[in-house]
Amino acid sequence: MRLEGNDITSYTGLLGLFGHPVRHSLSPRIHNAALRAQGLDFVYLAFDVEPQHLSLAVGALRALRMRGVNLTVPHKQAVLPLLDEVDPLAARVGAVNTIVNDGGRLIGHNTDVSGFAAALRTVRHSGAADLHCLVLGAGGAARAVVAALLEGGAAVVRVHNRTPERASELCTAARIWGGAECGVIADGDLRAAAASAHLIVNATSIGLGGRVKDFPLPVDTVHSGHVVVDLVYGVEPTALVQAARDRGATAIDGREMLLMQAARAYELWTGCEAPVNAMRDSIECGER
Repeated sequence: MRLEGNDITSYTGLLGLFGHPVRHSLSPRIHNAALRAQGLDFVYLAFDVEPQHLSLAVGALRALRMRGVNLTVPHKQAVLPLLDEVDPLAARVGAVNTIVNDGGRLIGHNTDVSGFAAALRTVRHSGAADLHCLVLGAGGAARAVVAALLEGGAAVVRVHNRTPERASELCTAARIWGGAECGVIADGDLRAAAASAHLIVNATSIGLGGRVKDFPLPVDTVHSGHVVVDLVYGVEPTALVQAARDRGATAIDGREMLLMQAARAYELWTGCEAPVNAMRDSIECGER
């Protein structure tokens, strides 16, 4: 059913975001702008779901007949056993960021892989091809990044995580996926790994608080030859992005990745081609 104007009715469908925290999220702004642009009778809301309540929240998708949700930190891996089906790409990556409710059957997808690849191409036309890459983090977002780097033809991928065992698990999986060499970087080797990298990706949640000093890699290792992608985002550049730019690096935050993964999720839920320009304008113009 198409919606005329901004009225919410008893027919209005519900979409949303499950994460913890979610107050910083631009997803409601992006998706509601798209829904208005195409006159679709849905509303998108953000739900702060603590980890111990994830199974209840996923059950609510069926109970409330929600069409679907996005998932963000810390739920992208924990949600897997709660679903009826997982798309092959999401299963291979081991992380889900989008759920589609198909008549009560919950299907998990991963749109982060294509979203990251598209975002990287905005600052490097050839994407990940032939790059030496350093990925910080080993959670659901990092798994999608590593998958995108491998698919994009990266030469080398290195992973650092505060829990080395998780980084090792990710690299073991990445070797099965095939493509570039993938290895774990220990704390003592981090500076050297950064110096030899072309691309540095922060796929941790560090930075949501806005303090660059909490970043796992000292920013004085960043130089003008680096491309830096911080998956954390806000209305303004993150502290890491600003610090990297100040040192002459090419740096972007997670807004473009958010936009492109959101477009694919929107298409999965609605069956309509996403109005990407309206979605981008919602961020750039501050539409709510």
